[in-house]
Amino acid sequence: MFRALKRKLTYTWPYAQKTFSDTASYLQMKTIHLTYLIVLLSFTAFAQSWKPYKIDDSVQVSLPSGFERKDTVGQTMITGSTSFGNILITISPDNTKSTPDIEKEKQLETYYDNFVSKIKSSSKNGSISNERDTLVGKLKVKDVKLSVDSGSGKQHRNIRILHVNNATYTFQFLYQDIHTEYALPESTIFFYSMKIPPDAGLETQFTNPENTTGQSPANKDNSLYIYGGIGLVIIIVLILLIRRSRRH
Repeated sequence: MFRALKRKLTYTWPYAQKTFSDTASYLQMKTIHLTYLIVLLSFTAFAQSWKPYKIDDSVQVSLPSGFERKDTVGQTMITGSTSFGNILITISPDNTKSTPDIEKEKQLETYYDNFVSKIKSSSKNGSISNERDTLVGKLKVKDVKLSVDSGSGKQHRNIRILHVNNATYTFQFLYQDIHTEYALPESTIFFYSMKIPPDAGLETQFTNPENTTGQSPANKDNSLYIYGGIGLVIIIVLILLIRRSRRH
């Protein structure tokens, strides 16, 4: 009798163990699916609180409720707050004092590179990362991340630069490092909501001569060659002067 019972338990235990394992796996998958569903519903509800806003005929973007817009003679500024970050948009029209001629795609890329250099130089403790050239519709933009350690924790800025229709648009999403996990979905909503008119092409990103300095964007490589050439000329002149003085 005991042998029969032992034999029966031996046969049924592996089956019971397999059944428990399958049930645990099933419950685990259900939990994962439920978690994804909750996150998706939360993200959808969160996104619905943002409303599309037409900045002008060139750009539309979604913004949280309560944003503010200030128009001045030389610049337009739009600010807004999210649960874990802040939004800052600036629109600066081209002007004859600082805007270079942009008549080719390469000049546009150089203009963006110089713009990023100015951002970096304006923040002594800042570091640039995630720099990349990309497209919004048919238009070329520059994305970059600026991180600054102020001593009380890192602060990050996701930045997008766009030049179109004789103006430079700067889109920024600012957040604290400790809020990164929750701020990034907000940043994603902000940047992915940007819309450009479908008929806007690369030619709309070029400048009008009357609104510029009349000079091409300064190229770093060309600057090095120019300064290097000037330095070489000075050295040659000094050598000639020394030789001449020795002769006398």
